[in-house]
Amino acid sequence: MEVAMAPSEAGLVRRTIWLLRAVAAHPEGVGLSEVAREAGIPKATCYRVLTVLERESWLTLDPITRRYRVSLGLLSIVGGLLDGGGAYGHMREVLRNLAEETRETAGFDVLLPPKVMVVAQVPGPSLIGQTLKPVPRTQPVWATSTGKVLLAALSAESVREDFTEEFAEHAPPEVGDLESFVASLDAVRERGFAFAYDELEVGAASVAAPVRLRGTTPYAVWIGGPTYRITRERIDTMAESVIKAARQLTDLLSNADIDIPSAFARR
Repeated sequence: MEVAMAPSEAGLVRRTIWLLRAVAAHPEGVGLSEVAREAGIPKATCYRVLTVLERESWLTLDPITRRYRVSLGLLSIVGGLLDGGGAYGHMREVLRNLAEETRETAGFDVLLPPKVMVVAQVPGPSLIGQTLKPVPRTQPVWATSTGKVLLAALSAESVREDFTEEFAEHAPPEVGDLESFVASLDAVRERGFAFAYDELEVGAASVAAPVRLRGTTPYAVWIGGPTYRITRERIDTMAESVIKAARQLTDLLSNADIDIPSAFARR
C-alpha cells in the first residue's frame, strides 16, 4: 500500500488527527479546499492524506459533491456514537469491565499501516499505574502486543509487502531481522494472543487478543501496565480475560455491522 505521508511518526499523527477532526466537524460533508484551510495543511498534502484515509474506509467521498465525511464504521469505533445504546458505548463498557477485572488499563486498537492506532482506552482502578497518553495515537507494530496480534492475522506475504520499509526504518535492533519477526508470528497465531514485555517502554507490559469481524482481524483489544504487576508468570492468566473481552467485542461489532477497513477486506 502506498502511503504518501510525512516520513516521521509525529508528522503522520498530526496530519491524520488534524484532518479527521476537520472532517468530523462537518457531518454534512466538507470539500478539499475547506478542510485543507481548517486543518492548516497544504492542499496537495491534504489531498494525498485524504485519499489514503478514504481508501482505507476511514472517510467516505461523495462522488457527485466531492465532499468528505467520516465513515460510519470509524464513528462507531472512535466515539461518534456516544449514546448509551450505540456501538461505541457498549464497546467502552466491555473495556471498563476488562479494566476492572484485570485492574489494568484496557484499550482498543486498529491497524492503520504502517502503524497501529489506539482509538479507545479505559484506565484501570490501580492507584499506581502508567501515565495515560492521548487518544488517538499511533504506535509501532513491532513493539506492541496489538501490533503483533494484527500482523499475525495477515499472510507473511502481506506483512513483507506492506511493512518491509517501516521495518527497515524503525524496528529496533533487538527485534532481529524481518524474517525472524515474521516467523515469530506463528506462536501468536497458535496461542491466540500476544504480549510485549519491556519493548515499547522499559518497565511496561501489555497483552492483546484479536477482534475478528467477518473473516478478518482489523482490530485488537489489550491491557497494559507496569511489569511488576503484569509479570511473566501472570501473562497466561491475564490473557484469558483479554481473549474473553475480544470475543465480546467480536459479537458486538458483528451485530452493529461495523464497516471493515478496505485493507483487511482484500486479505
